[in-house]
Parts: sequence; structure tokens; C-alpha cells
Amino acid sequence: MSEVATVVERHRRHFGLKSQLLLLLFVLNLVAATAYSVVLYDISRGEIIEGIDGRLRTAAYAVAEIAPDVYHARIIGPTSIPSPEFNRLQYRMSRFADASNLVYVYTYMKFGDEIRTVSTSATRREMEAQTQTGFFALYDTAPKALYASFADGKMRYDEYSDSFGRFRSIYLPVRGIDDRTYVVGADVDLAMVQERLIQALKTSIAVGAVMFALSMTLGWLLVDPIVGPLMRLTVFTRNIGLRNFQADEADTAAMQAISQRRNDEVGSLAEAMSAMIARLQSYLVEMETATAARERVEGELSAARDIQVGMLPRTFPPFPDRGDIDVFALLESAKHVGGDLYDYLLIDDDRLFFVVGDVSGKGVPAALFMAMTTTLFKASALSGRDTGEIMTRVNAELCRDNAGQMFVTAFAGILDLRTGAVEYSDGGHEAPFVVRANGAVHRLPKQPGLALGVMDDARYATAAFQLAPGDALVLFTDGVSEATDAHDALYTIPRIEAALGSARSDPSARRIAEGLAQDVRVFVGEVPQSDDIAILVIRFEGAATTTQG
Repeated sequence: MSEVATVVERHRRHFGLKSQLLLLLFVLNLVAATAYSVVLYDISRGEIIEGIDGRLRTAAYAVAEIAPDVYHARIIGPTSIPSPEFNRLQYRMSRFADASNLVYVYTYMKFGDEIRTVSTSATRREMEAQTQTGFFALYDTAPKALYASFADGKMRYDEYSDSFGRFRSIYLPVRGIDDRTYVVGADVDLAMVQERLIQALKTSIAVGAVMFALSMTLGWLLVDPIVGPLMRLTVFTRNIGLRNFQADEADTAAMQAISQRRNDEVGSLAEAMSAMIARLQSYLVEMETATAARERVEGELSAARDIQVGMLPRTFPPFPDRGDIDVFALLESAKHVGGDLYDYLLIDDDRLFFVVGDVSGKGVPAALFMAMTTTLFKASALSGRDTGEIMTRVNAELCRDNAGQMFVTAFAGILDLRTGAVEYSDGGHEAPFVVRANGAVHRLPKQPGLALGVMDDARYATAAFQLAPGDALVLFTDGVSEATDAHDALYTIPRIEAALGSARSDPSARRIAEGLAQDVRVFVGEVPQSDDIAILVIRFEGAATTTQG
């Protein structure tokens, strides 16, 4: 056995498509035959009952003529009708009942709460045994339907059992000439009705069984022509998979033969599969090319990230020979490269410049704009008089030839390492927090200022605040405050404040920054990072000292 045949045999299902189709056909035919039998029986039953009710209705009208209104108008008690007259009427009604194939015909009148028989037929057995019902006999087992017809004057059909037998009956209320109501009735033996219904049921079942047998035979003959080509298509598909979607001439010819011979969905499927394999082979070639190109791009992005990260200070502590300052920063990009930035440098021995920014957008364009912004801040910080002038210069340069209409929010400041005084300027950025040496946390008031790169003539004010020894300044981008969890809830400023407050046990710059970043990760959970995150913490330790080496 060949390798292909072995694989096909191994994948062959014990309960194949043919068996499934036959089972489905069996179930559908069984349901259809059963439904047809039920419907046919219901129709036959309805016709039988309708025919019987028609006979009962005709009989009731005839009895009303045999026992007319004048007869009932005379009845006021048990002696109203002489026995000979009642016997003659009973004889006539009995002959009518026999001729009409009815069990009983009768009329009832109601006196108070009692129903009395005022005329009735009798069966031959009753006459021979002299047990026929007499005049004004109390009907103490009268069914509820009879009482209802007396009450509302409506004609009713009823099925019931009493001491006389099991009947289907009609009750026809008649208002006599004396305005009293009497009910005319007729009974058919339910045994006769059931016999006819059983015969109708047998006929319905027989017809359904014949339909089921014919449908199964026809379905059996039609399954093979449908399943055969599908099985060949299955073998073709598995062979294609074994050959890495490379079809040979024999398989291709077989598919074309099926598509040409069959003008139905099977032929369309064979044609579609042939076209699909051709497109798939072309797609695989394109995928190989695209994969190679993507790998090249990912390599270039990885290199770009290394370059971007290399532009930011990453060595901590950055000033190991100084005891007056503790600095730590981290940057987590949402993509390979991003637009968040931080930077710091000593302008001279006593002043530390620092900046945190967030470029609009993400990816490579934001990274390029971030690199340019960082470079401009470094150059301007060394020659600017204050942070307002530094921000103004950087803004003017960013607005020049800004074809991409990008902008960056930024918060820049200068810390005097001798006194702890901080001057700063805000370019539309998140206001930072101050963590005091005693663990208290508060946020700096938001200062007016436009994002950089929007208007070239924008001016930026300089504000100031004071850091005491042990105080830390915490700067961050909106990737922290606007981080979202699985329910799209924001991390928010109050959560930042709470996370910073938990750092009082170890208020080092590293502990504060990493603690805040970890709290954001716990809040976000498994949700992918949607925005760049940058955190810069500057802790003022007090008067400047140097470490003796």
C-alpha cells in the first residue's frame, strides 16, 4: 500500500459521510412519514366526527318534529301525558333511532334543578326486558353539557359515559310555544365511532409506511452518486496536504473531470478547490516573500529601538560620586519604538536639568520626533537662562518644517542642588507629584502652557517650588494615568497618588518608579499595553556632598 493510501486509510472515519447521509435520510423520512400519518389521521378523524355530528344534528331536528312543541307544552308533571300516548311516541322514536343507526333519541325538560325525560326511544333489548325509560323519569346522572345547554340555550356536542353506555351526543335546546325550554338529543355509540377511528388510524399508518419505504429506496439510490465524488475530493485534499499543496497531474485531471461531469454543487466544489489550490500556491510564495520582508523590518525596528534607548540615560545611579541627588527612570514602549521621552543632565556642578515628554502618535514617526526633541532640549538647556526660555526655543525649532504636524507635551525643570529650589515650565503635560520625606503625597498645581510644535510664537512661563531633603519629584506620561484594564477602566490620578503613598517604607528613586510601574501592570492585567510609559523620579538628598573614592 502506498504512503498516500496509508494516510487516507488512517484518516478514514468509521462513521462515514454515506452512513451519516443514510441515517439523516432515515430520520427525515421517519419524521415525514410519521407527520403525514398523523395529519392524515387527524383529517380522517375530523371527517368522521363531522359526519357523525351531521347525523346527530339531522336526527335532533327530526325528533323535534316527532315530539312537537304542543306535546311539551302540555307537560307540567308526571301525569301530564297518558301512558298509551307516551308508549306510542316511544315506539315511533325507537323505529326512527333504529332506522338512523342511533342508540337513543329523546327530549328532556327541566323542573327546578331536576332534569326529567319527557320522551325517549328504547332499544330492542330494553323493550324485550321491559326496562325502557318511562315518562317523567329523573335523569340523575345528566352530564354537565346538558345542564349548560339548558342554561344558555346553545347547541352542544358531548362525549360521556353513564349507566346506559358510552355515547357521543347532541343537545339541541328548543324554546316551546309556552316559552319553556326543552332539549332534544340523540346518541351514537362511541364504540362504533372508535372502530371507524381505529380503521382510519390503520390506513394512515399504512400509507406512511409505504411513503417511508419508497423514500428510503430512492434516497439509497441517490446517495452513492453524491458521496462518491465527495470522497474523491477528500482524497485529493489530503494528498495536497502531504505534498505541501503541490498538486500532481493525475489529481488535477481528476478534479477537472468531476467539475466537467457534474453541473451541480459538487462540480462547483471541485472547480473551486482547483482554483483554491492554485491561489494557495501563489499565496505561499507571497507569504515567503512577505515573511522575509517582515523579518527584515523587525530587525531594523529592533535596531531602531536600541538606538532610541541609547539616546536616553540608562545608567543608575547616574551620579555615583554625588550624595545630594538620587535619580531613576524607566521607559516602556507600546511598540518596538515609541514617542515617550525623559532626560536629565548637569548644567553645572549645582544645577540639574530634567525633562519628561510625550510625542503625539506611536511607532517610527513618534520615535524620530522624540529623538529630535531630546536633542533640542539638551542643546537648549546648556545655554538657556530658565526653563521658560528653554521651552520657547525648543518649541520654535520643532514648529520649523513640521510637515507631519506632530507635537509633544513636555514638563521641564531645573533643580538647584544647593537649596532644593526647582524652577519649571509646563508644555501641556501631566502635572507631576511630590513625595515628601514624611510620606505625604501631593500634586503640583497645573501651569498653563501649549504643547510644543503647535504654534511657533508660543511663550512659556517659569514657575517654582521647593524640595526639602528626602523629597522626591515624580514625573510621568499619560501612559500611566490612562492605562486601561480589561473593562476599559482608567488607572487615573488617584491610583497614582495611592501607589506613591505606599512607597514610604523605601522612598528611593528606584523603589518609587518601579513600584508605580508594577502597580500599573497589576491593574492592567493581561490587557496589551496601549500607550508608551515613561517615569522619571528625582529625589533631593540635601546639601551637596561627594563620595571619597
